[in-house]
Formats: sequence, structure tokens, C-alpha cells
Amino acid sequence: MPDPLDGDTDDPLSADRRVLIFGAAAMVALILVGGLSAAIFTRSACGRIAPDPALPRAAGDDVEAVVGDGLADLFDDERETLLAWLHSPEVTGHLGQVVAAADVTGAERLVPAAEGRVAATGATTTLFDPASGDVHETATFGEGTVVGDGDTLYSLALTNPMTGQTDAIVPLDRSLEGGECHDTATVGTPLAFLLEAGGGELLLFRGDEDGDAPLVELRDADRRRVWSTPLQTPQIPPGVTGERLTAGMDHDTVVVARRFDADDEMPALSGFERTSGEQRWTTPPTALDEVAPTGDGAVWVEVVAVDGDTALLAIARDSARDAALLIAVDTADGAVRWVADVTPGTPLAAAITADAVTVVALTGDDLEVVRLDRGDGSATGSAGTPIEGDGQRPDRGGVATLPGGTLAAAGTGVVYSGADGVTTLGYDPAVAAQIVDVVSVDGVTVLLIASGDGAVAVAFGPS
Repeated sequence: MPDPLDGDTDDPLSADRRVLIFGAAAMVALILVGGLSAAIFTRSACGRIAPDPALPRAAGDDVEAVVGDGLADLFDDERETLLAWLHSPEVTGHLGQVVAAADVTGAERLVPAAEGRVAATGATTTLFDPASGDVHETATFGEGTVVGDGDTLYSLALTNPMTGQTDAIVPLDRSLEGGECHDTATVGTPLAFLLEAGGGELLLFRGDEDGDAPLVELRDADRRRVWSTPLQTPQIPPGVTGERLTAGMDHDTVVVARRFDADDEMPALSGFERTSGEQRWTTPPTALDEVAPTGDGAVWVEVVAVDGDTALLAIARDSARDAALLIAVDTADGAVRWVADVTPGTPLAAAITADAVTVVALTGDDLEVVRLDRGDGSATGSAGTPIEGDGQRPDRGGVATLPGGTLAAAGTGVVYSGADGVTTLGYDPAVAAQIVDVVSVDGVTVLLIASGDGAVAVAFGPS
């Protein structure tokens, strides 16, 4: 029998205790590492998209000085050419006199904001009075993407612009102050994907990670979720669904469209009541496949604009996404009303007025503006502008409704569309600055002009 005092023991329990101690220590270490990793990799995006006040920049009625500051990377002769065009009779005859300008460097879009103001939205967002050019607020948003119009804008953590995945939402008040952030990327929370924003509200697609329980959700700054309604769509990964969905809305109707195959059983279009979320109607894939461009393969559907009884859609085959047709559906029942007898290519922006639909689109190497009759889709006018200069194809454009017609702008193409037809306003493509958006508020029209390093908003109206 071994002597317990000689230090050589074969106690079988001691080995088990060592194993348990080592196992417990490893478990504690793994828990600490996992907790630390979770804290690092699941940290809320709220802090990265909050507004941060920025110093004001040049603004007012000295348009030449503002353009000089805001588009400082242009050559002197380019700025002179641009200023001459802004004051030319062909432009002022349709838009009115140049009344003010503001340096809005960092902006990518123009939208109507509260109290008759205009918001130039982007990584740096500026709120200004279009009639005087007075800047009320300027803020930067870090990694945030600013969307929406009206009383409330939103800063989003748009982690995947292709799918619209949104991990956090910060509402912005009339002074660009951030409200309470809503984190949409917490464990157990349905994933969120941006569909549309406007009128102070945000439209999202929500879905679980396995694609279960797909929803359409409308949110506002005060009530957060206004309503949430099931969406009939295939059970596939929500990121894929998010990429395939588009939507549009006016004050009465929300229209959601999705990419589909001809043998799909789920609806291609769904219409909802804007105020309650009640589903009004659905349109089967067969109804849209019949009017899609000829060919095989999936059909992509984009909601371009919604107004009253009309929803304007761009529809294209997967094999030719840049050769879309325009169709109109009735927002009362989702039925196809007409198919336009033009091929606009890739629509960049559109506006629906009382009697017409105006679309600015890329068609081959041209920027084309097409005016269609709202009732039957027949073409009532068109104008094309070649993509010149460095040949860069614009990916942004805007259409604004003016008292006598519409103004469409994209790249170097600026076209006025009215009852007398469509007129090109002759923007000089030699200037290294593109017109990327246009908005009209209270009789004042504002152009957003962007160069490589800067941007200015120029307002036209009664002098």
C-alpha cells in the first residue's frame, strides 16, 4: 500500500477535479470572449448616425459669390459659363429670376421640408429658405443616410444600400435635432429594409432571418409604428426580398412591387391604404408578365411614382434591366391601365400632374424627357440631350411640378415640359458640374448643382 506521505498518490478523484477546474476556467474564458465579441460586433449603430451641427456656409442673394464658394473646384471660365446660363433668358423665361443661392456641399438631393423650407440632404444636410437663401440649420450625419421629406426627416444606418437593410433609425425634427433612436438590429428583432420615405413617415419591409412573417410597416416620429401589415411574398432570405422590392406612396395609397417569375403564385403588386395599412388589392404576376418587354426570365418592377388614381411603374426583363417599359396601374384595384408606346430606358425621376406624366430617363447615350398623357399613356412630347463631356452617366435626377408645367433635370440635361410641348433649356456640358435634382416650393424653383467637390442650391422665382 503506498505511503500517503511520500507525495506519490494515485487518487483517481484528483484527476477528475483537475479536469473540472480546467473545464470551468475554459468556459468562463469563452463566456468573457463571447460577451466581449458581442459587445464589439453588435454595438448599436445609433451613435454613428446622430446629427452633429456644422458651421454655416455661404448663402444669400449674392449668387456669384455663393457659386464661387460652393463650386470652388470649377475653373473660372466654367463658373462664368454656369452663371451666364442661370441668368439666360431661356432659363429665366420658364423659371423666373435667380433670387438666391446656398452652398450645400455634401448634399445629394433636394426635398420640401417643414415651414416652406427646402432640405438639401446628404452626408451634410442643410435646411434653407428658398426665397432668400437664408440657411437655418446645417448638420453632418457620420455614417447616416438622410431620407424623407415634410415635417420629419430620418437618418438611417443604411448598412446595405442594395437591399435597403437599415439597422437604426433617428427621426430629425425641424431643426435637424435627433430624436430617440430606434435600433432595428437587436437580437430577436425582425430585420428592417427601407422601401420609401415621405410626408414625415418611413415605409419599411420587415422580416425574420429565415424569411418568415414578412411585413410592410409604416412608421412616424411620434407613434413609431403607425401600422404593420402582412405582405404576400415568397419565404426566402429577407435580404433577397429587400433587394427585389420597391414601393411608392401618396397621402392615400401605398403600392409595393416585387421582382417575379412568370410561374410565381404570390402577387407582383400589392396596394394598401396609407392611413390604416389595410390591403386593398393585389395584382398577379400573369397580369404584368403579359405587358412586360418580350423575352424570357424574371421581370423586375419598379414603382416610379404614385399620385391619386395612378401608379407609374417601370417594368423590365432581368436580361435587359436598362430597357424598361412604362406602365400605369389604377390605384383603386391594381389593374393595368396603359402601357406607354415609348421605351425610356432607365427612369431616374418622374412626376404625375393633373393631365400628364413626365419622366426623365437614360436611353442609350442620351438623357431623354418624355411627356405622356395621364389618361392613356400616349406620348405628347419628348426631348433628348446627349451625354457629353466626360461621358459619365448620371445616376440621379429630379422632376418638379411648376405652375405651368414640369422641369426635369439630370446630368447636363435640363428640360421644361408644358402644354406647348417639351423644350431643352440648353445646359452647357462643358461645365464640370451636373444638375442632379430640382424641387419647387411655394412658387420658388430650386436646382441642385454638384461638382466633384462641392454643391450649390440655386433658387428661381419672382424677384
